[in-house]
Amino acid sequence: MLDQHRWDELLTRLSGRLPERDVFVRLVSAYSEPRRRYHNLDHIRHCLAEFDRASTVAENPDPVEFAIWLHDAVYDPKGTANEEKSALWAVEILKEAGCPDRTREHVSHLILATKHSGAPADRDSELIADIDLAILGQPPEVFDLYEESIRAEYSWVPVPMYAAARSRVLQRFFNRPRLYFTSHFEGLYAAQARGNLIRALAALQLSGPDCRPPQIVEER
Repeated sequence: MLDQHRWDELLTRLSGRLPERDVFVRLVSAYSEPRRRYHNLDHIRHCLAEFDRASTVAENPDPVEFAIWLHDAVYDPKGTANEEKSALWAVEILKEAGCPDRTREHVSHLILATKHSGAPADRDSELIADIDLAILGQPPEVFDLYEESIRAEYSWVPVPMYAAARSRVLQRFFNRPRLYFTSHFEGLYAAQARGNLIRALAALQLSGPDCRPPQIVEER
């Protein structure tokens, strides 16, 4: 379970008033959907733990933390706009809480940074992108479980198609000159992450011949 006290304190700092309880309940329910094998409560807890260790890197810590809570609030493995829908939900919560426009816009921008579709435009976006990919630099047994969980979320994709698509995603990360944007995460996880990616790419290569990957699998 996520920490409701922490959530209440965060939204109170952002809005100046105590949030409605049903928002937290809805959020926990969303992250508890059975189809979520990786993008679930454990992922958010891990991201928050990473944030706690790197919060001094943030220029605006509270919006970054709020974006972490909401960045995968909407998750459909067959969807193509999960981050956009998650950002809309985040903005809706902040609007109902009376947060200013600039806060809502910043949080939306941060959530969209977790699409990993390009270089982040600011320090906070770099930080949340790195936090979201901290899993790549975990010990081999943790990383392997992550890969298994992602595969389970895409169990409906045929093996050869999944292998090609997943290889494309992981290769894109591996090809970065710096795997992480912030010095904190680059120093902490880059070496282990590259080792994990090499192993994962080798395993995927054995799964089947290359074919055109489905676009939806390229989101992560």
